Amino acid sequence: MNVNVAKALFGTDARGPRATMRQRAIRQSPTGFAAMWLLSGLLATPVADAREEGASASSLGVSDAVRSSAVGPAGLTFNPATMHQLMQYAIETGYEYSQPIDGHTFSVAVVDSATNAAIAMGVGYSYIYGKEIGSDVERTGHNLRFGAASGWRGDNWSVHAGASGRYLSLSVGSDGAAEGITMDAGLLVVVGGTFRFAVVGHHLIDTGLAETPRQLGFGTSVYLNSFVASFDAVLDFEAQDETKAQYRVGLEYAVMDRLPIRLGYESDRLIDSHAISAGFGYVTRVIGVDFGFRQNLIDTSDNVFSLNIRGFIP
Repeated sequence: MNVNVAKALFGTDARGPRATMRQRAIRQSPTGFAAMWLLSGLLATPVADAREEGASASSLGVSDAVRSSAVGPAGLTFNPATMHQLMQYAIETGYEYSQPIDGHTFSVAVVDSATNAAIAMGVGYSYIYGKEIGSDVERTGHNLRFGAASGWRGDNWSVHAGASGRYLSLSVGSDGAAEGITMDAGLLVVVGGTFRFAVVGHHLIDTGLAETPRQLGFGTSVYLNSFVASFDAVLDFEAQDETKAQYRVGLEYAVMDRLPIRLGYESDRLIDSHAISAGFGYVTRVIGVDFGFRQNLIDTSDNVFSLNIRGFIP
């Protein structure tokens, strides 16, 4: 849901090369060397681009190009500063299926920027269940995010800043577990209600885990009534030996400010892939439902779909 749709429904703005987790888990087990040898062939090949567990269905529909346009729980994942864009108390539940890893993610999140207009706060949790790519080894885990944001509003502009923490724990088969704690920090500038510019640092605390590489994301979006066009660029400094970029473009149009229709495209230089996304939703003052789907154009077996249901407390 973009900010213009939310305004129509709710009124005004708010006032005021590294070790992977499976490698670490394996090293902690008594059978570590044997398991490392067994999985070495899997680790040597590029893996499918996995979305962060718990990311919203609405963002999936626009290929996650939402670092400047996210609202509510989506801000916990992509840019914590965006949680302060809108006065809203939202509770979100979700489910995501990722085909490459037969992965199932169940999530819940709460973001409140209405109780205190000066500060927005949120927390989200996801339970992860699936398999390692190319094997039947079970993969389970927990993903916890929490954050806060605030800002300053002028006559025709506003600036928002936010930070979020992330705790990630994964277990792979019977070979142990690994975990890490890190954080994001973001900034959002809104000009005239039409243009938005964002910058966000992802995983600023080094965990030594490939699932949390240090990244720098940039986002911009243009709002024209019920239409939103957005663009994100993310620089990954650690997943490979050299910096690689991911580019995402999203389009959203809200029919009668109730039925958002979304399209997206992404180019991922990390794994040399291209993907298209689509989604739709239905939003009222008290409830919202979103569905998103992504299809990898290079590897047709790689697709993801996600469903969210949101409730809004007046």
